Amino acid sequence: MDWSIQDIARLSGTTSRTLRHYDDVGLLKPSRVGANGYRYYDEEALTRLQRILLLRELGLGLPAIADVLAGQTRHADALLTHLHWLQREKERLDRQIGAVELTITKLEGGEQLMAEDMFDGFDH
Repeated sequence: MDWSIQDIARLSGTTSRTLRHYDDVGLLKPSRVGANGYRYYDEEALTRLQRILLLRELGLGLPAIADVLAGQTRHADALLTHLHWLQREKERLDRQIGAVELTITKLEGGEQLMAEDMFDGFDH
């Protein structure tokens, strides 16, 4: 069975524009293109789209997803790289949270604010 681009967009919670972009960048080619120019997808394409959307949900960029799908990067390796990035981001956010909490405490206590403490974890 083949599904139209609109059917797949609705089923997957994405847009037909996104699916066309995935086609343009070579991530998800339609199974066939009808005489009317409409894109149609089979079960294999649906499975591939599911993997793409999962990897996107995990935060991987399209080039990394392409590498995983092409077998150039093991799925686990791509996820490990992304996990390391998430851990660094979590540490940065923890520093920001600490800086904001410290600022609140000092403001509520009428204490002197130290600029060095206020911006820990912020990108500058």
